[in-house]
Amino acid sequence: MTRRLKLLSGLSTLAVAGAFALAGCGGEGEGEGAEGEGEGATAAVSAEGEGEGAVVEGEGEGESEGEGAAPSGDPATEDAEFLHRLGQIRGHLVAFMELYRAGEVENAMMHARHPEDELYVALAPAFEARRFVGFAEELSRLVNAARDNGDVESAYAATIAAIRANQPDADVATKLMGISKIAKTAGDEFSIGVAEDGSIANLHEYQDAYGFLTAAREMLSEEETGDINESEAIAVAHEQIDLALQEFSGLIVEQTEGKASTLYGAASRIEIVALGLN
Repeated sequence: MTRRLKLLSGLSTLAVAGAFALAGCGGEGEGEGAEGEGEGATAAVSAEGEGEGAVVEGEGEGESEGEGAAPSGDPATEDAEFLHRLGQIRGHLVAFMELYRAGEVENAMMHARHPEDELYVALAPAFEARRFVGFAEELSRLVNAARDNGDVESAYAATIAAIRANQPDADVATKLMGISKIAKTAGDEFSIGVAEDGSIANLHEYQDAYGFLTAAREMLSEEETGDINESEAIAVAHEQIDLALQEFSGLIVEQTEGKASTLYGAASRIEIVALGLN
């Protein structure tokens, strides 16, 4: 009963947190590409600098490959940060797969992740510390299948299964903190991808934001619990991710009415319900 009251009390502060979120990221979607976009987005979400570094024009890579260039935690020891990093990789693959299925193969390949990419390589010490095998082989097979017109669907399913097999056995509160971090990073990407007038300044970053949120939603759908407090917290997180995804007008667009503040607000609210479980 005490925990339930704590959660409900936390939920009652959502409006306040939302106000902080909107105030902190006023002028959302600036498309500035500056590091720490939306820092101060909330009083609850720490500024992690996960804006994926400077925007790289031309090849569509859009990030400095060292996503989360100034992370707030060590993925080798902190489960929420480890889940955040896994969610980023998974989010890239979500964007890849949806674009591939839509026939946007060239665009899709810009989101395909190699085991040699810094985002994966940066997790190598964490895999070793946690005694996880990683999923380098699965990533390679997926990229090769896409390039060789092979069985991409099977390779994708195997890669997602491998990512899930490398997730830590964390409690629901910790997993929601990881989801909050993913949503915050999506807000950073959206801010880089969308200019103040709503035009798409960097399509790759805009697509990354969508992929990160969709990956977060999938991760939430995989959670099962018999605890009513945890179930309610997961439901709130689902609702917030779904609201954030409504800010997207599709993956191949030139203009959007979406706002980064919605993504930052979702990150804040998810963090609050996660804290309510402690």
